[in-house]
Amino acid sequence: MNPRILALTIASLAMVAAAAGSLRWLKERVRMGEPGVRIVGLPLISESGRLATSNSVALPSSIPGYRSRLEPIPDLELSFLPPDTSFGRRSYSGGEALPPISASVVLMGTDRTSIHRPEYCMTGVGWQILSQTVRRIEVPGWSPGSLEVQRFDMTRSVRRDDGTELEIRGIYVFWFVADGLRTASHSERQWWMIREVLAQGRSPRWAYISFFSLSEPGAEDATYERMSRLIAAAVPGIEREPATPGR
Repeated sequence: MNPRILALTIASLAMVAAAAGSLRWLKERVRMGEPGVRIVGLPLISESGRLATSNSVALPSSIPGYRSRLEPIPDLELSFLPPDTSFGRRSYSGGEALPPISASVVLMGTDRTSIHRPEYCMTGVGWQILSQTVRRIEVPGWSPGSLEVQRFDMTRSVRRDDGTELEIRGIYVFWFVADGLRTASHSERQWWMIREVLAQGRSPRWAYISFFSLSEPGAEDATYERMSRLIAAAVPGIEREPATPGR
């Protein structure tokens, strides 16, 4: 065998062995952190009617001015995400003339692939992101005082029964929380996870919390303000304890 090829082969095998050793070390030494959201014994069902999970992430059932109901977990989502993923899913209706606001929580287990970059999730189901902004929502009476979130303004085209196209708008608001950590940035979440593993031997158990509503074109800011008021009322009942960003 050519000495250069032999050297490259040995180096490649050494790298594979080192990677396998590192993964084994991580599995043995790194502990899973506590969730930053509340877990309750409330079962959720799938779209096909089967049991999706016996426990779920708490989403307040009663918020002044809103009616709420549990929503099923899509079968495609259940088949795509790891089996130790936990969910919360509820919709809130604040009036017949207003579109409902959907609330969703995806909580990772030991498999870190439960949570994906939000841009991929939204564009994957047909939405086009028009703008991305970081906002702050004031939460009176909550010890952190406020919540930093990311807002997506989005659009997509849907086909009517008569074959014509209709443009619809949507507002998507989200953030991530773990035990002692909170951020509106997916990249920062990933960095904090690496930092916690290396410095503390702890893998944060991240939850991805999101709210979505359709919006009339031109009414996006009004829709966001309505969503902000709902989020401010809901977040103390979702998060398990006040988190300290950047710990």
